[in-house]
Amino acid sequence: MKALYIDRRQLMPRPQRPTVPTVRSVMSTPVSCVAASVTLAEALQLMLRRGLRHLVVLDAAGCCAGVLGDRVLAAAWAADPASLARCTVGEVLDPVPATVGAEESVTQVARFMRAAGTDAVAVLDGTCSVVGIVTGSDLIGVLAG
Repeated sequence: MKALYIDRRQLMPRPQRPTVPTVRSVMSTPVSCVAASVTLAEALQLMLRRGLRHLVVLDAAGCCAGVLGDRVLAAAWAADPASLARCTVGEVLDPVPATVGAEESVTQVARFMRAAGTDAVAVLDGTCSVVGIVTGSDLIGVLAG
């Protein structure tokens, strides 16, 4: 009789939460980088040659200064076509670089990218050294499975 009153939920196995992958498992590597001192035209040429939409930008010390996206280049050109030859990559970067750590979860990074309004982040190794890049396309790949 006692068995009739046992809560069925106690007998059923609890579903396991799926593990959330880390950034390290989805980031693209090796990373194409440019110095902050190169012109927008040079960065655009590199993007076109390599078929990329983003480049990681390094400062004079070799540390990550941010991510340059094709949209920033397009906006600079639309505002002033001569700016591609005149302006450097460092001049158009956001003042706060969009960077994450390699061991952060994909969920955390997706939330960060949404809040920052960016479609790519540089992945750092705990210092200022770049070890990868994560784009919106990488995150869609995780969701699409």
